[in-house]
Amino acid sequence: MVIAAVAWFCSIRGLVWGFGGLFVVMMLVILLHSIHEEHVISRTVVDALHGRDRLTDEEFGRRYYANDLAPLAAQVRRMLADNLGCDLSGMIPSDDFEKWLNLSSGPDSAADSFFEELAIEFQLSRDCPWPERFGSFDVLVSFVKQYSGGGRTQNAGSGSLPA
Repeated sequence: MVIAAVAWFCSIRGLVWGFGGLFVVMMLVILLHSIHEEHVISRTVVDALHGRDRLTDEEFGRRYYANDLAPLAAQVRRMLADNLGCDLSGMIPSDDFEKWLNLSSGPDSAADSFFEELAIEFQLSRDCPWPERFGSFDVLVSFVKQYSGGGRTQNAGSGSLPA
């Protein structure tokens, strides 16, 4: 009877260790995939923006957009950089930013996070005529300007939502 109890306890213990080990391996695979994905995105963006003038978000807005759109463009670019986890100081309005967003996969991808944050920040509804693709950053800024429900364009990055 004691031998049977010990054998039962050891088999349960082995299962626990086996499932625990499998869990650790799965977590390592997910972590390594995430690190690799971030590296691929960063490398792709760096290569695309190589050799261009490096501008702050505000300089970018002032250089490429009219005074009324400059703060909006700067804020949207800052949000995009935060979601990609990359420096976008070499970005120009004609860049196809969606190629970079689509390098991220999964339910919490950079694209999903960015467009969700954009919709919240600028009160963009699902009823807006969201295009299948924007094609360029400039088109995105125009879209946000046209369909914005009064999102913030000052003090971007403060973390507060629009009133």
